[in-house]
Amino acid sequence: MIAVYHVGMHHSFIINPAINRNTLLGFLCLLFLFLEHDALAQLQRSAPKIHMSDTLQFCPNAETVIHIDSITGGFPPYQFRWNLNDELAGTQDSAIVLLTDTTHIFLSVYDAEGRITRDSLLALPYSAIDASFESNAWEGCAPLEIIYTSNYLAFQHVSTMDWNYGNGSVDRQLASAIELYEEPGIYFPWLEITDEHGCIWMDTLLNGIRVFPTPHARFSVLEEQLYLPETTLLVDNLSDGAENFTWYYSGGTAISGFEPNIEFPKSEGMYELNLEAKNEFGCSHTTSKVIEVVQAIDLWIPNAFTPDGDGINDTWKIQGPGMDAHHMSLEIYDPWGTIVFTTNNPDEVWTGLSADGITSLKPGNYNYRIIARDTEHGVGHLFEGHVFLLR
Repeated sequence: MIAVYHVGMHHSFIINPAINRNTLLGFLCLLFLFLEHDALAQLQRSAPKIHMSDTLQFCPNAETVIHIDSITGGFPPYQFRWNLNDELAGTQDSAIVLLTDTTHIFLSVYDAEGRITRDSLLALPYSAIDASFESNAWEGCAPLEIIYTSNYLAFQHVSTMDWNYGNGSVDRQLASAIELYEEPGIYFPWLEITDEHGCIWMDTLLNGIRVFPTPHARFSVLEEQLYLPETTLLVDNLSDGAENFTWYYSGGTAISGFEPNIEFPKSEGMYELNLEAKNEFGCSHTTSKVIEVVQAIDLWIPNAFTPDGDGINDTWKIQGPGMDAHHMSLEIYDPWGTIVFTTNNPDEVWTGLSADGITSLKPGNYNYRIIARDTEHGVGHLFEGHVFLLR
């Protein structure tokens, strides 16, 4: 009996001493052929062989998968050791690595018999894209419109441009974008560009966009009409978020203050009163109201008369609607300030006589002063002027 035991690369034999010579010679020939074939097989499977690309392109600062295509030779199972910058990066047939720049990656493979083979690949980053951008302003008063413009113009390499305005609003468009910031605050917008390879490039405005609050100008008045001779307007300032106030109307002088008295011309007209409220950031808001200065009593006051007894224009009399006949006074003065005529009756006429009612006054200019209350509002009005007496 001949028994052959094979363990790995080692062979053991047990030969029965009773076997004949011819049988032994035949066995030895067969054994020689077996060992020759086994040695050839061992030679062909001397070491594993790695099949993978020589180069790899990657997106910088993004996780990249490295892997082999296949492996032949050697005795499985295999053990893998990926080495990146002298550090172990993985122990499987693939690994996930974070790459930033051109890098050599090394791989060692061990088979079950301890045979080892090594290979490497060159990792090359895709060309960088400049994701920086500009804004037309850095700060301003709400509502603030900002125009953003990308510094990268080679749009043939761009898949998408995503704008995040830092206020929860986003947009996707090339080249530029516009956002209206309505609330005060500091906002940090950023731009995210995805290129044709799927790489993502980002940039932000480190200083941010600062939006200041805008005050709200508001005021009220008791009446939007002033009745001559009163032309002083009292205002109630209801503004919010402001510390400086300027009041003005066309043709008038600007006045500063929280609630100043506003003086209008002593003549009938329509005036637009503006209030500009401004805060410590220089932000302002303006509101306005139209104020009407009116003459509630429409008096007709002659500027001359001829008390010569010819029956034509012999008396001087005021007349017109709106005057309260019970609240009226009229005084006429000579050039030296002496009263020559007075009455509280709007229907009474002046005949050109002096206060004694007898003496005829000389020709010349005489001044009058009329104080009367209007019937609509009960407001007192003052009328002053002069009348020429001719004889």
